Amino acid sequence: MRGYSDITRATSSCLHFVDVAEVDDDDRDLFSEAIAHGAVVVYVDCSRFVDRHWLIPSEIGRLANMDHPPYHNEQVVNWVRWLDDLISLAHSRPSLVVVLDNAHLVFVPQLGFFTDMIEAFMIQFHHWSERSKPCHLCFQLTPNKLVREFLGGEPEV
Repeated sequence: MRGYSDITRATSSCLHFVDVAEVDDDDRDLFSEAIAHGAVVVYVDCSRFVDRHWLIPSEIGRLANMDHPPYHNEQVVNWVRWLDDLISLAHSRPSLVVVLDNAHLVFVPQLGFFTDMIEAFMIQFHHWSERSKPCHLCFQLTPNKLVREFLGGEPEV
């Protein structure tokens, strides 16, 4: 519905399920503005994790320079440690935007995993909102090459 339009705002609209038609060249300015204001912007291409979805929180943690990745032991994610590190980030950074590109490849097949991720994200969210800091988790559910271009991902081959 709204694509990435709120990523620079501290709003309760912190979960984004983005369709291909919701992304255009104007969104480049949104990401540039967020980065210019010191946002931690994390881009994860979920196509790299189709058979290893449990590694996604660790990849987020690594790319965001969080305190304690990896967050998995075997195929089990320690959600408490992940959300605790997200809370720590709320105390030290002005904002956070996590974009999970190609999420359609893993979201439905691993629905239980992603509902756990969303729940963990929402548990820690108030630490950001109480400080009026933007914090967003974005699922790019249909491929759009612009998202990859905006966030510096490797070009498609």
